[in-house]
Amino acid sequence: MSESVHRSFKLLPSEQLLWHGGPKLGISRERPWVIAPSLFFILAVVVALFAGLLAVAGIPAVRSTAFVAFYLVATGVAFLLVPRQLLDACEFAVTDRHVIWKRGQSRRVIERRAITYGRIHWHRSVPGVGSLELVRAAPFGPFSRRQRVMLHHVEAPDRLFALIRGASPGEFAGYGDVPLTDRLDVGEHVLWGAAPLGFRIGRSELLMAGVGSAVLFAGLYYGHRIASLLLTLERSGLPVRSGTWLMLFSAALISAGVILSVGAVMLWSGVWGARADGSRTEYILTESRVLIRRGHTELSVDRRRIVDVAEQPSLGGLGNLYLILDGPRANALDDSGALALLSPPRSAVLPVLYEVGDSQQFRRLLFNDPPLRDAA
Repeated sequence: MSESVHRSFKLLPSEQLLWHGGPKLGISRERPWVIAPSLFFILAVVVALFAGLLAVAGIPAVRSTAFVAFYLVATGVAFLLVPRQLLDACEFAVTDRHVIWKRGQSRRVIERRAITYGRIHWHRSVPGVGSLELVRAAPFGPFSRRQRVMLHHVEAPDRLFALIRGASPGEFAGYGDVPLTDRLDVGEHVLWGAAPLGFRIGRSELLMAGVGSAVLFAGLYYGHRIASLLLTLERSGLPVRSGTWLMLFSAALISAGVILSVGAVMLWSGVWGARADGSRTEYILTESRVLIRRGHTELSVDRRRIVDVAEQPSLGGLGNLYLILDGPRANALDDSGALALLSPPRSAVLPVLYEVGDSQQFRRLLFNDPPLRDAA
């Protein structure tokens, strides 16, 4: 088995295989793989209803409209089947030098010592399973680039990440519902901990809420216009609950429902969802790492990769701390979004500590600076 894996992953003769595996099969997909085909199927139903209306009205565009509905259904089916080829067929390997992702003849390789940080997305319904994202990020500005390797749906991703980092996982590694402080590496201790203290909503979240409000208003306006149109048709003699009236009413109801649902989800995610995730956010500093947990997502940054901290003021005298990261043989630094025109969304869980109260203490502990003495 080891020799076949060596040949399959094209390992060097001197390279030692430490771990080999793949995604856990038979579990539910992530939300984007469920929402996308659902939207296509809903749009296909709406287009099919309008095709029926065209057929009843005798307009000759029925065939092209029906083909559009068919293409929408085919696209939705494709979104249901694509993950089997994109995700389930993957294989992963960890050696003493590299982390390798493989699907068929395609390979992606990242050096273990070049990894800037790792991000774990725990599965929403399957305990102990998550996706491990390994990132090498450098530099910022117009030449910004990021090399990513995603290990989808692996068991105990934090234990696997400990192997990649060359650390010994703790006793409760692999249990995503256990607090971070109970899943530290063997011999790792907490030096500092905090949580967001402000409104727990950033500019990106407010922008999403604003767009969601606009979409909600558009949905309400569309529903009002369709209702007025139905009333006008009824006054003109269209029988209520006839086939034509039911098709038009169903198409309008489904369309308005989709628009209102999208707007409501964006508004909820931008305000209440962001505040709820902010309440479940924690920042931890240990002897070797900076850990950030927000909801089902965890971020781990090696302290040796942090060269500076950029602080931007926030409301209430708090500060947003952007970790400036470096890597082996890097020609520039990664600013974690500190120089961006719009702060990155907090749901992305980047190396940023939002709305921290005592930033000076964090900086002193991070860089092992001695505390300032009282000056007379």
